[in-house]
Amino acid sequence: MNRKQKIALWIGIIVIILLGLFPPFVEPVGMYGRGRYYKFILFSDDNIDIIKLCVQWAIVAVITGGLIITFKDKKQIRNPQYEAEG
Repeated sequence: MNRKQKIALWIGIIVIILLGLFPPFVEPVGMYGRGRYYKFILFSDDNIDIIKLCVQWAIVAVITGGLIITFKDKKQIRNPQYEAEG
């Protein structure tokens, strides 16, 4: 793993941790809707919007994986024809 890949990985990890520390919460508001907001996880008594948090984590993971693949060095990319011969 080269330097750019490591930076992309660490940024992805930090973003996932921050999303976990400040998750989306839902709060019942009236008859027709629910209030949605972000707050530090230890300072709220409302319910965490787990579906939204998981979607956010998945998006960050996919983007981070894409960046890691994009930042591969040319010598890290394998040649399938060479592997078939050997």
